[in-house]
Amino acid sequence: MALFRLFSTKQVANSDVVPVATDSQDVENENNVPLDKEKEDEGKQKIITIKWGTGMPIDVIFNFIHKNFEEEGFQDALVNSDISYRDAKEKIIRNDLEMLFRRIILCYKKNIREVDVKIGNARLALALGSVSNLEALRETYEEHLQEISEMQEQLDANDPKMTTMIESYRRGFLKGITALTQNFINNNEK
Repeated sequence: MALFRLFSTKQVANSDVVPVATDSQDVENENNVPLDKEKEDEGKQKIITIKWGTGMPIDVIFNFIHKNFEEEGFQDALVNSDISYRDAKEKIIRNDLEMLFRRIILCYKKNIREVDVKIGNARLALALGSVSNLEALRETYEEHLQEISEMQEQLDANDPKMTTMIESYRRGFLKGITALTQNFINNNEK
């Protein structure tokens, strides 16, 4: 937009400009931010946060499942190219996910117990609006527990949706083996 304004505005001589006294809080820049506020923010980083997912513990599981272990697999292959090492590392990744399931389940069960206590207290206080909100939260926790249970079953069945982190590790490991092999061939051809 500034580019278009550059070409569309005509030059104004300094003698044509009349200074006008204004309150600095009334003056805003192009982004509708008061100028004095903009000066305060100079030098500070502007941080943008984006909330995605549920914002609850189940998101930790989703993040782990979608974590890319390719670089780690590649580096491991360069250090130790034995396939049994790769298999052991894949078991470790799988066990980490299973332990994550257990920890998140315990967290949700604790949260459900706390919500149940709050529901009881809200009922005693006849705060029916609060009871409804707490019951909705409890249902959400129970839905998440059900989803985690389904995820555990999928992992036990080796469903590809639940093993993406293992596949990414395997892919990286194979790339590392390929790099080692290519390096060996190149060194022997000389």
